[in-house]
Amino acid sequence: MGAVAGGSLVAAAVAGRASVRGPEGSPADLASTSVVLSGSGIDPTGASDSTRGLQGAVDDAGDGASLWLPAGLYLVDGIRLRTGQSLRGPSARNYSGRAETGARLRARSRDVTDPVLTVGQFGHVEDIAVQGEGRSGPAVAAEGGGPSLTRVTMVDGSVGYDARYVSGAVLTECQVHENGTGLKDLVDSMVAFCTINANGDDGISLGPGANDNTFVGNKVEWNDGHGISALQAVHNLVSGGILDRNGLAGVRLQECGHTALSGLVLRRNGRLAEGDPTEDVHVHQLDCEAVVVTGIVTHDGADDDASGYRSPSVALRHDGGVDIAYTCNDLTGRTSAVAVDVVAAGTRLTSMLNLGVPALQEVSGTAGRGVRQDVAVPAGSTGTASLQLGAVADGTLGDVLVLRAVAQVGVTRDRSVGESTIVVSRQGELDVALGPVVDVMGGAFGAAGPLELSAVLGQDGGALQVLLQNRGAVDARVGVELR
Repeated sequence: MGAVAGGSLVAAAVAGRASVRGPEGSPADLASTSVVLSGSGIDPTGASDSTRGLQGAVDDAGDGASLWLPAGLYLVDGIRLRTGQSLRGPSARNYSGRAETGARLRARSRDVTDPVLTVGQFGHVEDIAVQGEGRSGPAVAAEGGGPSLTRVTMVDGSVGYDARYVSGAVLTECQVHENGTGLKDLVDSMVAFCTINANGDDGISLGPGANDNTFVGNKVEWNDGHGISALQAVHNLVSGGILDRNGLAGVRLQECGHTALSGLVLRRNGRLAEGDPTEDVHVHQLDCEAVVVTGIVTHDGADDDASGYRSPSVALRHDGGVDIAYTCNDLTGRTSAVAVDVVAAGTRLTSMLNLGVPALQEVSGTAGRGVRQDVAVPAGSTGTASLQLGAVADGTLGDVLVLRAVAQVGVTRDRSVGESTIVVSRQGELDVALGPVVDVMGGAFGAAGPLELSAVLGQDGGALQVLLQNRGAVDARVGVELR
């Protein structure tokens, strides 16, 4: 066992037996082939300051060194890894609170505002816990491109992992909880299979320029802010994860571009947003460009013990934007009758094949099949069908739709079909015009038939009320749909 020079510390570089499984072997293998951070000035009991001792050992080990931190609690004012250094220790993973075993770095006091651990270029950290004190400074921060963190627990920092717009980070299987913000300002990075929970603000926060990131298979839950919040960020992918019981919207995208949400489960988001329609929602899109939301599954509810606010009120909130697509989603997970709250339609909104949406859904301005309603119309009376029109942008010259009705008069097997063209426009207020009803087949519609169609807008301005008058002496049954 050789001693490493540098002040009064002793950092043992053990060159004993080779690792049976290489650099990814057992903790014993790793410790035997690494610079062990121990000796004078390094206190694993947490009783005294270990900053100078640890930093001296790290610096003396040099760029690219493999470092081993034995089990214990080390109080520091901030440790900075050099280029290419890796830091490992006995596992200190924990879902909530601070780990009490394993290798743990902790901010010495609330006065420490520097990161507890700063990772250098192409540095690697594995299995240790990095703990702030009173959320006064980041738990882990990046200094050079390409850092990687594996099974690292980050807790009680102002930010769990502050990327500082340093590119190329890879975070896998990490626990990021009870910080101010969980992860912040990543660029060109990948985050996979991490748990990001119970942070006081957003779970993941992406500011302007936090671009080209991939988030896969993460669980983002119980954060008091948004699960994921992005402002003016582009080229981000969120796929295959669960966002549950976040205080505000599960995902909030504002002025973002070329971003996809796919294959996600969104549960009970908006738990702290009662009375706030902008946040009591699973996904809130605001003035974005080229955003696709597809294959998401939603669910509403209260806390696990049935206490707390049952949320969210609305599945999606759509506010403007260009080229936004909501396709093949389950939007039944909400507490109100509104699946998609359209504040402003924007330009080229695509909404199609979504479960739980009563309104007409459209693809690039071409209407698809809406919800069909069957109405019983007794002889000599009038029946009403209410069909949701969906979003119509202000200033629209006219969206052309087809109203189709299929009727059975009496108990015969004969069917009649009638069609009419409808023009829906908005010049401040919605307006609808109904063309002549054409008797396509069967003879029940038109001037000579017993059934007459007319249409007016409902009081909410978004529903088309179709009036069906039966002038005949026999009861009729009519199915009405928009195309």
